[in-house]
Amino acid sequence: MKTKLTLMAALISSLAFNAQAAPNEYTPIGPNISYGNNSNPNTIYSAVANPANNAIGVSDTKGYRIGFGANVQLDVTLKGFEGSKNYWDNNIVPYIQNNDTGNLIKNVNAFLSKYNHGQANIIAGGTVPLLIKNSFLKGGVTFDYTRQIATQVMLINGPKPIQDILDNGHASIKQKAAAVHLAYNQLDEFALSYGRDLFSNDKGKLSVGVTARYLTLTNNQANVDLKKIVDDNASGTKNFDKYLSDINNTSNSDSNYTANIGINWQGENYKLSFIGLNLSEPTFKVNNQTNVLSPKYTDFSSRIDPKFKLKSQYRIAGRLNTQNEHWTLGASYDLNKANDLNNQDVQFWDIVAAYATNSAWYIPDVRLGLRGNLVGTKYNYMNAGLTFGFLNIDLSTTTLDFSGVADNQKDAGVMASVGVEFDF
Repeated sequence: MKTKLTLMAALISSLAFNAQAAPNEYTPIGPNISYGNNSNPNTIYSAVANPANNAIGVSDTKGYRIGFGANVQLDVTLKGFEGSKNYWDNNIVPYIQNNDTGNLIKNVNAFLSKYNHGQANIIAGGTVPLLIKNSFLKGGVTFDYTRQIATQVMLINGPKPIQDILDNGHASIKQKAAAVHLAYNQLDEFALSYGRDLFSNDKGKLSVGVTARYLTLTNNQANVDLKKIVDDNASGTKNFDKYLSDINNTSNSDSNYTANIGINWQGENYKLSFIGLNLSEPTFKVNNQTNVLSPKYTDFSSRIDPKFKLKSQYRIAGRLNTQNEHWTLGASYDLNKANDLNNQDVQFWDIVAAYATNSAWYIPDVRLGLRGNLVGTKYNYMNAGLTFGFLNIDLSTTTLDFSGVADNQKDAGVMASVGVEFDF
């Protein structure tokens, strides 16, 4: 009996611990992570955050600019599994060792209830922007291609508690006890933006910009009943990790258009901005793979929405700067709640202090700040970034206790980015 109980425990436990290893605006791009979406125009990624930053500015000292970049990044969020390993070791393992089926069932149900909606969210991607500014255009044009891949693994507690662990000597449970939600999203985006000064006077100048975006999204989701996972593992037909690869067994995609806008008022030592994202709120179909991954266990299939919408979001931002814009102190605030590529709620605030000249590799640009999500995870992040010549390195994290994340499944979020940019 102990062997069967151990198998059952390993299968339930894997829901929490495999989630961590599963392979905003969705995620801020490149140095915009630590610039706090109020990007310094010294970086060509500024127009990705705000198309009005395409306008020719003080940092474009020769009245023109051609820039090219490439960037890769990772955004990881763990939520709702904190302490799950300790809970398992202290409240379930002893009953496995004692072959105490009654208390094992009770505590496994308590585990499913306590860690209901515990999840791991990962968004990884790359961006390649090309910026051209000159007087002939009366401003600047940015073309960028972005691919982002998002994965989510989440535990779902069901309407029926586990009542049996063993059935004729085999590890077994009934349907509807719990499920694992799996999602794989791949977004390919082509964007073209233009920005220019609209008018100026002795107080400052008004710049406007617009970005046209063509999006192609593959959105695959499945809710796999825990009974299906238990039965597959008991018979040796499928390891849990195999479900993560099976979710990506279709490439059916959907495409749509949307637009961003940006407005800047630039004074000698300050700038005020308004930004609108995903103005048309593009909607995409969802490929529900529940019937494919577990055709006989479809009770949780109806919990998957058939459509996925990228909600619009509006942001205000401001900064103080020296006349040459080398030193800046800025902040931004999202006016409403939106969603990221894993459909998690996001509404961020940011503050940043930065020194940026983009003058020589041995004089690094430095940016330090804080950001926080007012909704969803409600995490607060510490931001830091460095630029050495053409190399950008940025990090945003909720914690410096990374061993606690690994050992105790501590709730945490980390964004990291490495990229290059060149001016010609």
